[in-house]
Amino acid sequence: MTVKVDIDKKLDELPLLPDVVVSLLRLNPQDDNYYDDILDLAKHDPTFTIQIIRLANSAANAPVAQIKTLEEAVSRIGANAIAGLITSLAVLKVFVPSDQHEKDLWLHSVQVAVWGQCLARAHSNLKVDPSQAYLCGLMHDIGRFAMFDQIPEEFKQVESEDWHTPQELVKIETEFVGSDHAKIGQQICIKWSMPDCVRWVVGYHHIYHPKQYQLVAKHDEHLLNLLKVIQVADRISVLTMKHDDANLIDIITTAFTSELQPVSLNMKQIEAILPMVNDECEAMRLQLNL
Repeated sequence: MTVKVDIDKKLDELPLLPDVVVSLLRLNPQDDNYYDDILDLAKHDPTFTIQIIRLANSAANAPVAQIKTLEEAVSRIGANAIAGLITSLAVLKVFVPSDQHEKDLWLHSVQVAVWGQCLARAHSNLKVDPSQAYLCGLMHDIGRFAMFDQIPEEFKQVESEDWHTPQELVKIETEFVGSDHAKIGQQICIKWSMPDCVRWVVGYHHIYHPKQYQLVAKHDEHLLNLLKVIQVADRISVLTMKHDDANLIDIITTAFTSELQPVSLNMKQIEAILPMVNDECEAMRLQLNL
């Protein structure tokens, strides 16, 4: 027996993001003063400052000498990485994982964020902003976070069902909850005043049909590239978490179906960035205590 819940009412109960993150999301990474603006925002929250300095001193960044100031930390790891960390920490304060399954969901989102960012950097011809790819990757499953936070029993029921594809997951979520995590995620993005690109990617990240791709492309061709980058990053993360003992390059090479319609993958570039991706994911995992 399925029980649908009033998810709209549940979402109304979610707290808003901290002002520092709302301000952060309004910044333009292309502005000349982006670095200074990030630095100024981070200074307003001591917790963020501490975490940023810790990240700068992590093994993933391997500083020659210990970094002790916020200015040194931001210079070391870059404004985009700082923006990603601040957003991750803020969202984590809202959706606190209580068991390993929920931590794995968080880890998946971090992986998609890092992979999305790195794929965007490696495929500059797509004209996808790496910082936007990171934010979209981090937020893509935010609807599932809301499920485990606001309707934990229904979330457990969905997770216990025998589903194997995103399409099956969306169908089961609709049966148990009355909506799916992509639609729920869109509602959260609106509530939190997320940029339009994030709202689109969150809402469409399980849409793979060519006709639906065309609708997105008509809205914004670059948005379609961003969506595909996140879909590829999502697939890579799922496969690596399921096959952590296998050859990742072999998995990536053979895994994508025509339905997924990924961006054109440059395997040499992916193989080259793989160690960096792993290091960045591990550094973020440690910072977020996942």
